[in-house]
Amino acid sequence: MKMRITLTFLSALFFAGSISAQTYTVFIHGKSDKNHNGVGTTDVNSYWGSSTNSVSGSKIFIGYDGKTDPRTYGSSRAQTNISTGLSNYCKNGKSCKIVCHSAGCYAIEFWLANLGGTASSKGFNLTKVTALAAASGGSELASALNGITFGFGGNAMDKALIVSTARGAFNHNNTASVGVYHVPGYKGMFGASAILPGEDDYAVAYHSSCGYNRTGGVSKCQASLTQSEGIWPFNSNVTYKQYTGHYRAPSLSATGLYLDHSQLKNEGWR
Repeated sequence: MKMRITLTFLSALFFAGSISAQTYTVFIHGKSDKNHNGVGTTDVNSYWGSSTNSVSGSKIFIGYDGKTDPRTYGSSRAQTNISTGLSNYCKNGKSCKIVCHSAGCYAIEFWLANLGGTASSKGFNLTKVTALAAASGGSELASALNGITFGFGGNAMDKALIVSTARGAFNHNNTASVGVYHVPGYKGMFGASAILPGEDDYAVAYHSSCGYNRTGGVSKCQASLTQSEGIWPFNSNVTYKQYTGHYRAPSLSATGLYLDHSQLKNEGWR
C-alpha cells in the first residue's frame, strides 16, 4: 500500500511538472489592413491562415490593429498585447518560441530592446525568435510612398516602416539575450523589386530580412558580408554585419528561400 501511494504521488508530481513546463509557439503578425486584436489561442481575422500547420504543439496568437505603429502601446496595439501575451504564457515554468512575420518582427524586437534587462532576468522564458521576412530594418517601399506623397500618404504602420525610422527606432543589437533567427526570401515582384535593393521578397529587402546593420543591396544572408560597390575606379569594399544576437536560421543556406513575403509565413517551424 505504501509503495502504491508513493508511486501515485510521484506520478502526480510528474504530471504537474508537465503542465507547468508547457511550451508554446507564439505568433506575432505583421502589417495588415485588419484589426487582429487579441491574445490567446485564436488567430483573430485569420492573418496566419493555414500557415501555422507547419508548427506542432500549443499555439498562441498575439494580435493588434495591423495599421498601427508596431512600437506603440494602448488598446489594440502591439506593445501592450505583446507584454500581456508573453506575461501570461511565457513565465512561471512555461516557455515560448516566438514566430514573427514582417512588421511583427519589428514589434517583438522593439519590445525586447526596451525590456530593461535580459528576458530571463525579467522572468520570461523565451527560447528563440524565428523571424520570417523581418521588416525591423524598414522597407524602401514605405520610404518611397512617404516621399512621393510628401509625408501625407500611408497609415501609421507605413510611416513606422520608413527605413530611417525603423533603423533609428531602437537599439537593434539589444535582443534581451534572445537569439533572433532570420528566414529571408528572394521571390520578388516586378515593380517592387525595382525599388528594393538587392534580393527581396517583394516587400522587404535582405538588408532588413537578414538583420544587417546597414542598408544596401545584398544577395546573401550571413554573419558578415563584404562586397565591392560603386563604379570602377571609384568602387570600394563595403562590409555588412548582422546585428548582435541576430543569425540566419541554421536550416537555411546563405541564399535564403525562393519564397515571397506571404509564402514565408509557412516557415515558422524553423
